[in-house]
Parts: sequence; C-alpha cells; structure tokens
Amino acid sequence: MSPADLIRSRDGSMSLTKLAAATAHLLMAGSFLRLQVLGELPFNETLWLVYGGFSIAHAAYDKTTSMVKDFKDRKLDQGEHERQP
Repeated sequence: MSPADLIRSRDGSMSLTKLAAATAHLLMAGSFLRLQVLGELPFNETLWLVYGGFSIAHAAYDKTTSMVKDFKDRKLDQGEHERQP
C-alpha cells in the first residue's frame, strides 16, 4: 500500500473526499500531538478519548456503509443474472 492509496478511488482516480478526510485526520492528529506531547497543555484524557472515539466511529461508519453498498450491489447482480435467459 502506498500513501497515494489514501486518496485514490477504487478506479484509480483521485478522490477529493478521501483527500479532505486524510487532510483533516492529519491536521487533527498533528494538533493533538503538538498540544499534548510538546507540553503546551497538560495531558487531557478527555481530549484523547473524544479524538479516539471520533476516529473509531468514523472508521466503523465507513466500513458499515461499504459493506451495505457491497451487499446491495451483490443483490442487484444476482437479480440481473436471474432475469437473463
């Protein structure tokens, strides 16, 4: 897997949605690290729990929507094969 795969669609074209998501995640992670690790703020467990929760929820949402789309596409493909003589 190359870093470019983070912003490519399945067809190989660049996905602006994936680019925006990757940029937002990178900026959030960088900001949290700067604030927490470099000592500009004292360690804040709640901040990390919220960040981790959003990251996990986002990944779960993406995975779920992908699975639902794949399921629907398979059902459509099966329906087309059944209708063909």
